Amino acid sequence: MGEDQAFIFLNTGIANSIHLAPAFLAKLRLAYKAPKENGLPSKEEFEQVSAIEDRIEAFSKEGHDWYVGRVTVGGRRVFYVYTSRDESTWRQFLEQLEVESGYDLRLTYGEDPERKGYHDDLYPTDDDWQVINDLQVIENLESHGDDGSEPRKIDHWIYFDDEPSSKDFVIWAESDSFTEEPGQSHVTDDGGYCVRLFHHGTVKIDDISRHTLALRRKAAELGGDYDGWETLILPSSEQ
Repeated sequence: MGEDQAFIFLNTGIANSIHLAPAFLAKLRLAYKAPKENGLPSKEEFEQVSAIEDRIEAFSKEGHDWYVGRVTVGGRRVFYVYTSRDESTWRQFLEQLEVESGYDLRLTYGEDPERKGYHDDLYPTDDDWQVINDLQVIENLESHGDDGSEPRKIDHWIYFDDEPSSKDFVIWAESDSFTEEPGQSHVTDDGGYCVRLFHHGTVKIDDISRHTLALRRKAAELGGDYDGWETLILPSSEQ
């Protein structure tokens, strides 16, 4: 988020039913006592704040409210609860929790009939989903002893309706840091066209996502669909 590293937790399974949640949103903001330099909690504080979260979740369930997620960024954590209870009830709860926990807790309360708190603050954007997909591939590589630091060839798949539709995209890609593999690009079984590109780099998240986000955005701009990447597993020499 901006220049800050953030961690977002949410229930994506309720995206199609969030409109059924109460129309009032209580945002409970907690300030960490000693966050790390990146604004995220230390292991010690993580455990303490997890206990506070358990209290918030239990309190929400008692009132049949919807605790839908949280954002951790910049030395604070914000919990999102759609609620049918009034503001004074939440303030009383937070005052009690503040005394018990020793943490500074603040409340923002208001109507949110369009559930923008969920859709805009929590739910992943198309770029966010791409980074999530990148992390899943990286986790798979790590499970095989590959820490991602060794530069290597990385292959990409992009689909278009037909070959002519892909031309401007290929021109852009090759003017950037990618190379097309004409022998691998091909007409698909359903009559579409698959563009195969590659670049050389590491699979550290900042490096690989810089490339995948550029491909996803440009493909979408030109009517295509970026379908992901793969690479060889290169176990670390320290393994």
